[in-house]
Order: sequence, then C-alpha cells, then structure tokens
Amino acid sequence: MDWKFLYTSFEGRIGRQQWWLGSIALVVVAIILYIIVMPVIGLSMMGGFDPAGGPGAMMGMMRKAAFAHLVLTAIFAYPVTALMRKRLNDRDRPAWFVYVFWAPTVLGILLGLTGMGYTVADMGGMTVPAPSSLGWIVNLASLVIGLWALVELGILRGTAGQNQHGPDPAAG
Repeated sequence: MDWKFLYTSFEGRIGRQQWWLGSIALVVVAIILYIIVMPVIGLSMMGGFDPAGGPGAMMGMMRKAAFAHLVLTAIFAYPVTALMRKRLNDRDRPAWFVYVFWAPTVLGILLGLTGMGYTVADMGGMTVPAPSSLGWIVNLASLVIGLWALVELGILRGTAGQNQHGPDPAAG
C-alpha cells in the first residue's frame, strides 16, 4: 500500500480496505497526539478539574478542549480529506460531499471556541459540562452525517470497472 498516495493526493481511487486501514492509522496517530497536546494546553485526560472553580472555570476548560480539537483537526484535515476524496472518487460521488462530511466538525469546534455549544449544569453538587440546545442540534446533525459518511465511505462498494477517476481498485 502506498501510504504517501493515501494521504497526499486527492486524485485516483481507493477501495474500502485501503480507506479503513488509512483511517485506522490516522486514528492511532491522533490518539497519540491528543495525549501529547492535552497536557501542553493545560488539560488532563484523567480529570484534574477543581469543582471549586465554578462554572467559569468549567467553561474555560471546555474552550481549551475546543482549542485542542482545533489544533488536531488542522493537523489531520489534509490527510483525512485526501482519504475521503479518493473514496468518493471510487464511488463516483460528487467532491462537495467532503464539505458536508466536514461541516459538523467545523461547526462543533466553532461552538466550542465561542462557548455556545456547551453550558454548565449542577449535578449532585458537581459542576459538569452539558450541551446547550444548539449543541444538541449540532450533535444530532453530527450523528446523522457521520453515519452517512461511514456508510458512504466505509461500507458501500465503489463503482465497478473504470470510472472518470481511474481504474477500479478492486479489480487488482
């Protein structure tokens, strides 16, 4: 498998197996980077939030998490988009689907950075983050579009034979 081709080009076609292997590799690298980035910006994956700080501290922590998400999304945007485009090419689907697949992620990050995606709630004396009404709507849209993207990119077979983007990768 040509890993450079997977992550650096928007041209050509890849099959489901290449898409899954490329996606899993990116997820593993993303988890490693997440473990590195979170402490650098002052967040711990094991908690470490002082509830005495109140709602303001919680919202600050949520904005830091949104910033970490922004950084990691910026790092992975190009290779993820390359994988999506090549799978869409294989399915002979329009390239603008990539924008639809990215929209909930971008909107979620923007809501997190502005503090509009979450609110704080008191649960048993603990201050915890909770999605706002707008956050719930974006989360629901993310679920629907994410399931569509998963089926489109990872489950359905590509176009049999040659299409406008090249030969069938399943043909060998």
